[in-house]
Amino acid sequence: MHKHERRSVWELSLLAIVGFFAILAIAVVGLRVHQREALRNTASIVRSDTRPPAWTHMHVVDMKGHSLRARDLRTHTINGQIPEAGAFDTIHPHGVPELVYYMNVDGRLYALTQRRQTVWNVAPHLMLLLIIVYWGLYVLLMLLWRVRSKHLRAEIQSIARNFQQIRRNEPTQQLLLTPHSRLYPIAQAAQDLAQQLTTTRQDAQMRRARFDRLMQNLPQGVMLIDDARNVQITNAAMAQMLGKSIQPVVHPYVDDIKDYHLTKMVEKALLKGKVQRRELDLSETERSVEASVVPIGVGNNRSQVLIILYDLTYLRSVERMQTDFVANVSHELKTPITAISGFAETLLGGAKDDPAVLTQFLQIIAKEAARLTQLVNDIITLQRGGTDRHLETISVRQAVEQALQNVAGTIKKRQLHVETIVPRELHVRVDAPRLTQVLHNLIDNAVFYNRDGGAITVSTLREENQLAIIVRDTGIGIPAAEQARIFERFYRVDKARSRNNGGTGLGLAIVADAVNDLNGKIQLTSQPGRGSTFTVTIPVAFTEPLQ
Repeated sequence: MHKHERRSVWELSLLAIVGFFAILAIAVVGLRVHQREALRNTASIVRSDTRPPAWTHMHVVDMKGHSLRARDLRTHTINGQIPEAGAFDTIHPHGVPELVYYMNVDGRLYALTQRRQTVWNVAPHLMLLLIIVYWGLYVLLMLLWRVRSKHLRAEIQSIARNFQQIRRNEPTQQLLLTPHSRLYPIAQAAQDLAQQLTTTRQDAQMRRARFDRLMQNLPQGVMLIDDARNVQITNAAMAQMLGKSIQPVVHPYVDDIKDYHLTKMVEKALLKGKVQRRELDLSETERSVEASVVPIGVGNNRSQVLIILYDLTYLRSVERMQTDFVANVSHELKTPITAISGFAETLLGGAKDDPAVLTQFLQIIAKEAARLTQLVNDIITLQRGGTDRHLETISVRQAVEQALQNVAGTIKKRQLHVETIVPRELHVRVDAPRLTQVLHNLIDNAVFYNRDGGAITVSTLREENQLAIIVRDTGIGIPAAEQARIFERFYRVDKARSRNNGGTGLGLAIVADAVNDLNGKIQLTSQPGRGSTFTVTIPVAFTEPLQ
């Protein structure tokens, strides 16, 4: 209970006590007036021999008599004024107050006495009821006042809490007040203000959320640094380019940027207030980026800098790939063309007159021409990619056997053992040309890079809507350090052997490209000297065999 509420309780209690005693005083005055009238009326009918009933507490006393009450009255008369008929007086025999009315009866002075009436001796039950009702009403009113005061205090606290929440930019609670409440206008104004601020806050949050989504989805790395060299804003692309997890709290930018050149650009921009731009390779992630550091004026001679990093790694990688591809194609084309040109010149120089030499040179020219044709075809295959989709139902077993048939001569010559574990009833609906490219190139590699007398196993696994094709050989194998590069164009593990077998170095690149077009994946397991296993997994639709 607050101090002012305790004071109000004391004031109300004092007022209730004063009111209670005022009511008692009024009741006593009324009883005395009534008693006087009653005695006066009774005196008009009293005679000398009248004996009032005991319950009335009345006594008829002869003032000249010898009774104790007569002597008390005379004593009171001696000490007081001389009584006269029609006058009232009060005596206290034995300490009990009595009202006295003097009257003439048959020419003699008599006194009619009666115990002075009070509320307690006249109507004790009524007095008790009055006390219970009065103080019951007082307690009830106090409880109602307390409830009202508590309710009012709760309303005030709610309004105060709402204003505090508004001040702290926190969501406010709905105020439930009746229009008759004294605080209703204030509450309504607070509610209107809260709603307006809530709308403003929601708009700000939506703008902030859109800004955050924009920042986090930007492909460019962005970082805002204030004049105290602290990071204020950044995005996921910046963290990815720097190769660090950037904390969202404000912190020094040097905790994230460790590259000397980029740090130097930031410091120059902060000190000179000029835009800094250059292309550099980040030391932490080895990414090629175009860095722009832009000063931003904020006022009061304070400045910030905005770092924007454009990732050029893919572009530079493509450029290198294009350069390497042109160089590799030029080199691969130069070798058969040089051989064809050299042997042709030799034949034209006179070697054609020797039939044995002519046949030998023509065979070499034909072999180099075939190699050149294969190289051109492979390049065209890679260039076309998966632009043309040709879905059809094929027998996987027949596709495998066709790929083996193309190298049957080499298999027989090198005495290779081939095992085909593919069900004849296995039919799938798939891009047939791309699947055929995968099978032909994997089987060609398994044959050409195998050892004489080695083994080749082609098998399949069926899992729901996916088909796994496994090609295993017992050939030279691939070192672990080179396994990550074997799907690059023109990359060869054994370069001399590849060229002797007529390989172009594009077979596994074609396989990787075809598997990607089929939405599949390829996995390699290999050990040098023990062979390699290629597992291709592609999504297909399994069908019934064609009739």
